[in-house]
Amino acid sequence: MKGNKKLLVIAALLLAICVGVGTYAIYRSTATGTANATTASWAVKVNGTDMETSKFTFTGSDINWTTNPSKVAGKIAPGATGTITLEIDATGSEVDVDYTATIGDVKVGNTAVSNSGFTVAVDSESSLSGTIPYAATNMKKTVVLKVTWDGADTDIPAKDTSDKGMAGKDITIPVTVTAKQHIGG
Repeated sequence: MKGNKKLLVIAALLLAICVGVGTYAIYRSTATGTANATTASWAVKVNGTDMETSKFTFTGSDINWTTNPSKVAGKIAPGATGTITLEIDATGSEVDVDYTATIGDVKVGNTAVSNSGFTVAVDSESSLSGTIPYAATNMKKTVVLKVTWDGADTDIPAKDTSDKGMAGKDITIPVTVTAKQHIGG
């Protein structure tokens, strides 16, 4: 009889579970919708050239020579100093824009210049990187690079030799400007 009671209890439990599961129901509904959003505009130019379609270039005439011992137009000599102005214009973009300007290795002909006294650096009033905050108009940032070819009466012979080695050659100043959407706070 004890075995039958256990069997009866197990059967009653199984019956209760089956009846309980079968009598519970859930309400279920499904709805479908769509969300619409318009993407923000993006437009960045450097010195008037659209960054999306081409590379910007500048020539020696784009450098504003403030001091130049050369007496021939379009040529420079030791002691020359000048500036290159880069205008980054993000007007038309509808987001904050981060920018970075990078100065590559200056080359004379095909040779990288080192320890020659020819330098390109950011002007003290500028910054090579930053953020242009969104504004409905006038999202511009000016970066000024200072170009210097050191030269003085007191130069040592090694500097004089280096300067003479640059005579009659083209100097290449690579500058890369990168603009991207500002992500963050």
